[in-house]
Amino acid sequence: MNTRDEGVIKFKLTLKRAPAPEQAQYIALEKWRALFYKLGLVGEYPNEKIGYGNLSSRLPKKSFIITGSQTGHLAHLQAHHYTKVIECDLKKGSVTAEGLIPPSSESLTHYGIYEANPAINSVFHVHHPKLWQMLHDEQFDYISEDVAYGTQEMATAASELLVNKCSGIFVMRGHEDGIISYSTSAEEAGRNLLDLYRRLGVRQ
Repeated sequence: MNTRDEGVIKFKLTLKRAPAPEQAQYIALEKWRALFYKLGLVGEYPNEKIGYGNLSSRLPKKSFIITGSQTGHLAHLQAHHYTKVIECDLKKGSVTAEGLIPPSSESLTHYGIYEANPAINSVFHVHHPKLWQMLHDEQFDYISEDVAYGTQEMATAASELLVNKCSGIFVMRGHEDGIISYSTSAEEAGRNLLDLYRRLGVRQ
């Protein structure tokens, strides 16, 4: 029986079928996602066959490009595996997207982070049990264990946590293994995670 709370879309989704995004909109994300897949920060839980990890980058007019739902098992994503989120409503818990597949189940959380600070341009959500525990031990920013992933509450908590912050990492204590890096660019969001991953290797 699957007891892992993962991969299920918890918001009201309106998906408008549209052509796949242009390469220029997702190429920086794909570079980092391919690396994170190799490191096990993005992937699929083998027993449950449930994917984890999602990356996004801000686009104009409060929209953003994000990895599609349940693509974690793929080592490399193609254009049609990315989706454009064009509108979110935290109060209603709704997401409107354009593309060929549903956006990540964490899309509402990504939106909340972008709403926190207009300087934030990239959000990377990864999973790693040992890194998650290390961040717990070192008292990194966190969202309480009673806040479930993918919900309006998670998006609101993330938005409130990151007011006046434009780059950093926080732990989702109520979302097993879940870690989010955010920054002004995909490059910096990725480097922030890599630096921590290397520290973990030294510590072990």
